[in-house]
Amino acid sequence: MTADDVASSPMLARTWSIAANYRTPEDFDIPHAPRFHSEMTDEEALRFVSSDGTVVLEASVTSSVNR
Repeated sequence: MTADDVASSPMLARTWSIAANYRTPEDFDIPHAPRFHSEMTDEEALRFVSSDGTVVLEASVTSSVNR
């Protein structure tokens, strides 16, 4: 899966969630959800980085969420 695949498919998060309930996303030709390395910057921002070093998401203000 490339960054273009993710950018062109805004519904993948919902698709991954539904597929995870069945535990066999490959059976439905659904790609695996990407995994990112997380790190804290010197400015205390949380950053998600892809395996090639590209910053995918950076949040300068984080908050806890209860689910």
